[in-house]
Amino acid sequence: MSALLDRSEKTVVTTTEQENAQARELAERLRAKTGHDSIRLALKDTAGESVEAPAELAAILRKVVEAIGRGGTVTIGTLPKELTTTTAAKMLGISRPTLMQLISKNELPAHKVGSHTRVFTEDVQKYRAVRAAARREGIDELRALEDELGVDE
Repeated sequence: MSALLDRSEKTVVTTTEQENAQARELAERLRAKTGHDSIRLALKDTAGESVEAPAELAAILRKVVEAIGRGGTVTIGTLPKELTTTTAAKMLGISRPTLMQLISKNELPAHKVGSHTRVFTEDVQKYRAVRAAARREGIDELRALEDELGVDE
């Protein structure tokens, strides 16, 4: 049985291997049923009445189930609409001066609030996704080159 620990604003839930296996099975069933990311989930109570989750929440729940199935860690939180440059830099895993260079090169949109530079959370998340995709593409290209050259480990 999973353990639940509530630390006021933070709730920690640990899962057992059996629950991880159940999550893997559910994730596989969801993939087989839908074949794509748009799914609808409903929860039933013991009386058989169901409550349908909104599509956005269903997508989050699916990601949580998949992560648990892999034995991963899930952190769920909310972020403000706009971020300080320090927070945005931490989210991207870069220094604040590097972030400011991205902003000055117009690689990451930003705006001023008084004399302070702010970035929208959505823009930071998009930039992070684009960077991750570029990294994956680079790795794929290296693997293809290794295959082409017949390089083994």
